[in-house]
Amino acid sequence: MAPPLPCACTALRKASRAVARVYEHALAQADLTATQFAVLRALERHGGAAPLSRLADELVLERTSLYRALTPLGRAQLVRFAGTADRRAKAVALTRTGRARIAAALPYWKAAHGAFVERFGRARWGATAAVLDEAVRVAQEIG
Repeated sequence: MAPPLPCACTALRKASRAVARVYEHALAQADLTATQFAVLRALERHGGAAPLSRLADELVLERTSLYRALTPLGRAQLVRFAGTADRRAKAVALTRTGRARIAAALPYWKAAHGAFVERFGRARWGATAAVLDEAVRVAQEIG
């Protein structure tokens, strides 16, 4: 009989916390958390604005977690909230100050990312990232 496989949830959460610490430490120099930086970059990829539901889905965040990340970003005037055409869903937009904060944080992110990828191995990281994307897809299918 084969030994039991490690718990996927525990293994992925441990890896996530360990890697996040690297990025959190670096991004703290730009007064951002890793989640806040990811939200700002996602908005940037969307041309500066997105419905909250789309943003939450893309980042695989519960809406409450997204709101918790967005609240201090709104206070710092890095994002602004707006209604959408159907008046029910809310949207969030990147401000000029938000774009400037991304630019200020990017060197810290690049340093953390570069250090991690260099130590992990570029090819291994590319393969691992693809496997993790597949894990997200499978977990979403399961529900």
